[in-house]
Amino acid sequence: MFGYIRLHKDELKIREYYHFRAYYCGLCMELKQRYGQMSRFLLNYDVTFLGLFLSSLTCTREKTALKKCFLHPVKKRPVIVDNTWLSYAADVNILLAYHNIKDNWADDRSPAARSGLVLLGKAYREAARLHPEIDQLIDEQTRELSRLEQEKSPHIDAAADTFAKILENICPTGGLQESAAKAVKWLCYNLGKWIYLIDAFDDLPEDIKKERYNPFLYGFHYQGEACEKFQESIRPKAEFLLTYSLSQIAASYQLLDMPANRGILENIIYLGMNRQTDHVLNRRSCGKSEKKLLRNSWCQGECFERRDS
Repeated sequence: MFGYIRLHKDELKIREYYHFRAYYCGLCMELKQRYGQMSRFLLNYDVTFLGLFLSSLTCTREKTALKKCFLHPVKKRPVIVDNTWLSYAADVNILLAYHNIKDNWADDRSPAARSGLVLLGKAYREAARLHPEIDQLIDEQTRELSRLEQEKSPHIDAAADTFAKILENICPTGGLQESAAKAVKWLCYNLGKWIYLIDAFDDLPEDIKKERYNPFLYGFHYQGEACEKFQESIRPKAEFLLTYSLSQIAASYQLLDMPANRGILENIIYLGMNRQTDHVLNRRSCGKSEKKLLRNSWCQGECFERRDS
């Protein structure tokens, strides 16, 4: 479900790009220090955004250091260090990942999910000890989503609401004025909703193939037609839902006073997420598009596969 919050790199200043990368590398280092090397494989852009957003919102001092890592053992890179919100983001990353794997295990009993639970067990227990209220929140909402899945619920908003409530409540608002606190909560709620919906649309081909629950299948009455035909028929409605969530995120952001990292945050909120929405909605899917290699922006030399239109 993670990895949809992205920069629009071409529209970002070079120094801003490297500053965001320093946050990304900082979260990676924080995961290693708090939970060991294996936890670094859980690193994602969405939680990096959380750390950056909270640091900017609270005007947290940004301390940078040059560090090496196992992926870049020769040349040192700038890394954000000693940042309270990156530590918090690392904890949240572990909790979200563990409950996601736990949900996968409940769904299909796969060996991979079982192994993930074992490997993450110690890290999860520590993160849950530090943030029991967040752990309980994620567990409750995951159970609610499981209930909706078992009922084959056609209510798209109800399904999206589960993850939206998680993000709404993992962003601390203590110390903010009431109006700012409401704006932050509404921004995070709609961010969670957008992530859930874009992931659901993106997963349609695989969910159809594996006969898994997807709110779009039941909400828009899938009747067994070809995957591409179904996606094409619901694309305008899915686009409306996603665009509305993005508009609410942007409107909430405009109510906040963000003295730091405005260029990066606005690039993500106004450009990157819209671009990602367009990419997911309009690319070919259902296994019929060519696979292309896209070089990873952050870690040179690493590649991953994606399907483009």
